[in-house]
Amino acid sequence: MNILSGLVLIADLIAIAACLYFVFESKKEQEARAVRNGLAGLLICLVLGIGLFIPVVKMGVILIFILGFIFGLSLFIPARPNEKALKGAKGYLVGNPVRFDERDTVFSRFRSLIPGSKLYDTYYSKLHPEKKDLDAKRREKGFIGNPGSIDNEYQPNIAMMHASFDIPPFLGHYAFNDPEPDVPRAQLSAKKAADIVKHLTLHIGADMVGICKVDPDLVYSHRGEIHYDRQDDWGKEIKDLPSYAVVFLTEMNHGHVISAPHTPTVAESAHLYARGAYLSTLLARWFSYMGYRGVAEHTRNYNIPLPPLAVNAGLGEVGRQGYLVAPNMGARCRIFAVLTDMPLVVDKPICLGVEEFCRACKKCADSCPSKSIPQGKKIVYNGYSKWKLDEDSCYGYWSKVGTDCSICMAICPFSRPNTLLHKIVRLFVARSKVAQIVFPHIDNFLYGKRWRPRKVVPWLDYRKKLDKNEVY
Repeated sequence: MNILSGLVLIADLIAIAACLYFVFESKKEQEARAVRNGLAGLLICLVLGIGLFIPVVKMGVILIFILGFIFGLSLFIPARPNEKALKGAKGYLVGNPVRFDERDTVFSRFRSLIPGSKLYDTYYSKLHPEKKDLDAKRREKGFIGNPGSIDNEYQPNIAMMHASFDIPPFLGHYAFNDPEPDVPRAQLSAKKAADIVKHLTLHIGADMVGICKVDPDLVYSHRGEIHYDRQDDWGKEIKDLPSYAVVFLTEMNHGHVISAPHTPTVAESAHLYARGAYLSTLLARWFSYMGYRGVAEHTRNYNIPLPPLAVNAGLGEVGRQGYLVAPNMGARCRIFAVLTDMPLVVDKPICLGVEEFCRACKKCADSCPSKSIPQGKKIVYNGYSKWKLDEDSCYGYWSKVGTDCSICMAICPFSRPNTLLHKIVRLFVARSKVAQIVFPHIDNFLYGKRWRPRKVVPWLDYRKKLDKNEVY
């Protein structure tokens, strides 16, 4: 055997090892199609290895590996950085920015507009009469229908959801924190302050943190969510916010998310919303004891949409499904923030290759039960180029299944576990033009384009159907 054949044999052995590793990881992730494809790749590699010892096919085998080697080299051709992504939210500004009105969010309409109230009449008669009939039909089904209806309202998981969602209302009273008059302002450099804030945020339980300036164009224009019977807040212009934002992420457990759209996902979402409310409140209070304002942004107090804020803080990019896609955790994250007037060194936006990947992937759009995620190109909305989610039809499906669905989050390739395999793939997608073009198609072939729920650990398991006399 000559040197070339020997090198090809070594490459074949490496390919066999890679296939075995791929099968092992895919089995753990319950990716049945990927396991089959990995085994098929393993068989092909074995056949090619044998072919090296058959003179008639030897040169063909060598040619296949040469082509594979050329493709591998092409992956190292660097991609030109996405300049739009590196500019943050402003990079996608293509017209005059229009601040989004919180009164128009689906949550504000269903939680704050009580039929027969003055706010209800004002909104549907003066602001958006075209939404009245559709909202009225959906309101009959309840806020999210019957919680956990897809799982026959399986009580253990639904109790987890309710228990967690009970926490933010307790903490919402402390969202706005001004320092007491006798508290002196801490004299720290912006760099030192940012270093302390970041380490503190991670120490108390956040999984990723970044800092940015608050862009006034991204702040909600008017207050729409009403909490604690503060009816007079509805419709007020939101202004005079602190100028810095500490933005942080909490990671959703992959073992919960893979059950989407079943109840383990909403139990995990609720848990993180409770956790985020605690973390943001604690951090906001810390700022007040340092002599500065601290405003906690969580489910009982939103002044600004958080995905673009997280983009500006260097925590990721927004994907086709409208979620933030972050390094290491993909779309499996929840975003929280604290606004402050303490001077801080800010972070720069990052490019992960998300826009390029999403353009070709479309898994989330293909698997969306309500067809709420666009298949086509971005549109201009409020002056920004974006993939615009149809939040009304999305929310309609939530009402049907009684959970927050999360299928688009679960099927996103970036959301897979942070194993060596997926780290390597993310690395190439962020830096390789060829990977950005080819990998979405390879991913669709290996894993498929349609979602199916996976099994969860026994203590989270649920029953779709339950006989009258059966117990859990």
